[in-house]
Amino acid sequence: MTSRVSPPLIVFLFVLALAAPQAVAGEPQFHTVLGSDGRPSAVELRGLPAEKLARLKQAKGWPAVFEVRVASAEADAPAMAGVFEVQGDDAVRFTPRFRLQPGLTYRAQVAPEHESIVGRLHADVTVPAERPAEPTSIAAIYPSAAELPENQLKFYVHFTAPMSRGQAYEHVRLLRENGEAVDLPFLEIGEELWDNSGKRLTLLIDPGRIKQGVKPREDIGPVLEAGQRYTLVIDAAWQDAAGRPLTAGAIKKFSAIAPVSAALDVKTWKLAAPAAGSRQPLRVRFPAPLDHALLQRTIWVESDAGEVEGQITIADQEKTWSFEPAEAWKASQHWLVVDTVLEDLAGNRIGSAFEVDALDPLQKRIELKTARIPLTIQPAP
Repeated sequence: MTSRVSPPLIVFLFVLALAAPQAVAGEPQFHTVLGSDGRPSAVELRGLPAEKLARLKQAKGWPAVFEVRVASAEADAPAMAGVFEVQGDDAVRFTPRFRLQPGLTYRAQVAPEHESIVGRLHADVTVPAERPAEPTSIAAIYPSAAELPENQLKFYVHFTAPMSRGQAYEHVRLLRENGEAVDLPFLEIGEELWDNSGKRLTLLIDPGRIKQGVKPREDIGPVLEAGQRYTLVIDAAWQDAAGRPLTAGAIKKFSAIAPVSAALDVKTWKLAAPAAGSRQPLRVRFPAPLDHALLQRTIWVESDAGEVEGQITIADQEKTWSFEPAEAWKASQHWLVVDTVLEDLAGNRIGSAFEVDALDPLQKRIELKTARIPLTIQPAP
């Protein structure tokens, strides 16, 4: 394996070489030890002849031999705490209790009372400043379609890095075609709906303004109305987890169309089965867009041997689900397995429409957890 020295490390080594006294070969010198991240993690006093090392061992503890402190600190500032260890036959290593901080310069020096043994030695250790992370931007907004049903339930906003919490509803607006803001379109949940990474936010349209006959809809009206055009606006002032604003805001323009109120039916899906012996993707085509996030985890492929490993791809405005196996398809019986929590854009599930009253006894009797669609993988002709 070829190893490479990063530019920050080259700068660090150059600074250390200039700061360290020009000692004669064979004399004690300070050196740095790099950690697994390629940055300075410890300081060693090397090149100690056996007799000098023996004399230093008699000192009152290694901290009395040499010390490391922040170079810009006051002269009487305490030295850094850490661990001293003898390394081999000619060196003593100091590992600080806390990580050397990027951007700071530290001075390692022999304590004055021991200069008679090793001489007057010191070296400045400058830890390269960490390269700032790339500014956070908006990676995607789902659904990606330009036409969404009047009873659209969710938007997903994906970011390139973790975001701050508690600011979402201050920086998101839903506008009508005339520029007027829709009043309180989202269900504003205190803790907000973030995934574990902090990089995906779910904006949930208030269900009380979607379901027919519910008081919020009757009092305020629906959020979306078929035949109208809207713009979802996300402004750039929204801060990421590091307190930096986004590189840019984003907008999503769409038109509202007639509501979708029927339960999902897997019989309407079209499957294109691949040939055995190949790694061609299995493609499943839906008659309408489905929930992007749920498509990632609610559909999988099984064989008699268990779940098939592979890569999922969502495309065509969330109307196509593709699966590429990690290994070539075997000529045997397979199944496309679908968790019944999968939803379309309006929250309709397999065997259950969103508009069905939650108290309906039929809703409670749904026991099916997955739907299994037979899939025969045959050898290529």
